[in-house]
Amino acid sequence: MHPNHPKTWSFRKQLHAIILIALLSIMGCGIFGIWRLQQFIFSQITMQQSSQTLQQNLQTNFEKTRLIGEIHTQLRLYLQSGSTDNLNLVHKYAEDLHHKLSTTEQKTLGLFLEMLNTLEIQMKSLDQNTKKIFKTEKTLINTTGQLLNISSQEGKAIWSLVGGTSQRHHQLYATSLVTNQIDALIHIQQDAAEIFATLDSKLTSLGQTLNSDQRAFIEKLKTTNYELNDTVQTITAIRITNLETQHKIEQFLEILNSEITQNSLDKNTESFTLMATSLQLARTNLLFMSASLVGSAFMFVLIAFFLNQRMIKPLVGFVELLRRMTKLLAGLRGQQVAEDDNLLQLSEMANSRQDELGEAALAVQMLITRLRELSLFRQTIEADESTKDIYTRLAQIFEHKLGLERFIIWEQPDERATVMPAVYCNPPELTEELPEFAIAEHCRAKRTGLMITTLETPFICKQYPFADTMDHICIPMLVSGHVIGVVQFLFALDLPEKVQHIKNMAVEEARGYIAEAVPILQAKHFAKRLEDMATKDPLTGLYNRRYLDSMIEQFVEGAIRRKSKIGVLMCDIDHFKRVNDLFGHDTGDFVLVQLAQMILSCIRKADLVIRYGGEEFLILLPDCGESCAATMAERIRSLVETRKIQTPSRTLQQTISIGVAEFSHSSTKKIWEIIKLADIALYQAKSNGRNQILICQGDTAQQETENIP
Repeated sequence: MHPNHPKTWSFRKQLHAIILIALLSIMGCGIFGIWRLQQFIFSQITMQQSSQTLQQNLQTNFEKTRLIGEIHTQLRLYLQSGSTDNLNLVHKYAEDLHHKLSTTEQKTLGLFLEMLNTLEIQMKSLDQNTKKIFKTEKTLINTTGQLLNISSQEGKAIWSLVGGTSQRHHQLYATSLVTNQIDALIHIQQDAAEIFATLDSKLTSLGQTLNSDQRAFIEKLKTTNYELNDTVQTITAIRITNLETQHKIEQFLEILNSEITQNSLDKNTESFTLMATSLQLARTNLLFMSASLVGSAFMFVLIAFFLNQRMIKPLVGFVELLRRMTKLLAGLRGQQVAEDDNLLQLSEMANSRQDELGEAALAVQMLITRLRELSLFRQTIEADESTKDIYTRLAQIFEHKLGLERFIIWEQPDERATVMPAVYCNPPELTEELPEFAIAEHCRAKRTGLMITTLETPFICKQYPFADTMDHICIPMLVSGHVIGVVQFLFALDLPEKVQHIKNMAVEEARGYIAEAVPILQAKHFAKRLEDMATKDPLTGLYNRRYLDSMIEQFVEGAIRRKSKIGVLMCDIDHFKRVNDLFGHDTGDFVLVQLAQMILSCIRKADLVIRYGGEEFLILLPDCGESCAATMAERIRSLVETRKIQTPSRTLQQTISIGVAEFSHSSTKKIWEIIKLADIALYQAKSNGRNQILICQGDTAQQETENIP
């Protein structure tokens, strides 16, 4: 943005105002919502507590009712059987019930237990009197039997009378045991009294007709009858009392059950009231929260409308401008366009807008310009012939455009290579002090693929030789997860902070150029590797016949243009088949590699060595002077003869035969004919005994070799 255009109501101020309004609205709605939410949570907790209380109350009352039912059942069984097991169960259930009752209900239960104790005493008395009845009846029958022995006639009458009376007593006794009606028991008492009175009267009348001994038995019968009558009356009275006690106990149980039921109803009513109140409060809170959300939504709609009018519409226009700029950049990739309508619009927006949008327009304008520069740089290096040209162009940008004076470019183009040499050094005098990366993985940036700098971590790199004088930043050239090299930038120690910041910005910009160059470098390396695979022998590393076919014409045209000669040497290893046969092909391959290295050590840089066949090598010597070819051939022959080849398993001594010919710019023969002459000369040399050189000289040599079989 232009410095003379101060921002009056910038995006930032507008956004701050909107954020402040939104925050106040959110805080207000939040506080209100939290307050209502707390009430809602309180209502929810109250409902949960009421529900739990209701559930617990229902469960407790169910348990109380169950225990009362068990008490009632066991009490009835006790009254029928008199078993102490049933009574013990009544006491056990009463004790369990006591822990679950309220204070008032416990008092009622206490009265029940008192009545139960009374009933227990009465049942014991009833049991004793029942036993007494059987004993008295036995005594009555025994006495009657004794009387029967004394007087058979009167005894039979008494026996009939007593027996009938006893049978009626048993009937009344049995009836008294099974009846549960007090009126029936009273009638039983009256009937028993009449039976006993009738028996007593008849015994008295009968006794008047008997002698004194017999009358004594009659009195004993009457006494026993009185005791039986008294026992029956007692049992009946106890049964009446038991029924009254049972009725009272049942009344107590009904009262206790009624109290429990009423208490349960009261608590249930209270719980339902709390739940209804909480539900109503929850509905109210939900209504208020809904109103709060509607208000918040309305507030955000207003804010969104303001944002749309004040910010989004200008931003949409800016984005549309960026879209057009992107299309323009894609369509004009690499073309030098100084100004166009879109850039002009960006420039006008950067100068006219008094807010952050103007700053963004300026930043985008700079970004587009930089992208164009990077695109132009990429297209330029794509047209370069070699990686050396690309490195030179990168170095020029580092030094002249970005102001980075000291840098080193290290390269490891081939994954199979272990070394990483420095391919460019600026200034050149740093070359003598550079470390040798005989093992590329010793470089930390190469090994990790990460940017390494001593500005953040001093002495981070053990291989860096200038740690006492300069800082460094190492940027790996990474492509497809593989590091093909490292760019190292050097800086003086203790630079001022402002200068260091400028240098760091320059390094960041340099990373963009490096990123553009890396895929092109990788492509060049791949192309070179493919070319080597197509034109070089994989065993010896020498050029093959395909390469010879592709470049021979150009090679000859250069010699003709320079009016010079080309020396042609055709070489063949003597007795090489024997090496393969005796020692194996692995040893033969090793010998071929060693001989290729010997030949390369003898020739000049401009000379060309071709692996022509299995053990045949063709050597082309451009700009070859008088006797140059013969001299070179003798040098090679002598070296091979004198040098021993140390294979992994043994030491071998080999010799070589060489045929020599020359191609002149004025020769009437073509280069392939000269190569054929050299091959014929080689054949003659091998026929003459091997380990020698044979030179062909023009047509005379041809005539001399015509008769060779």
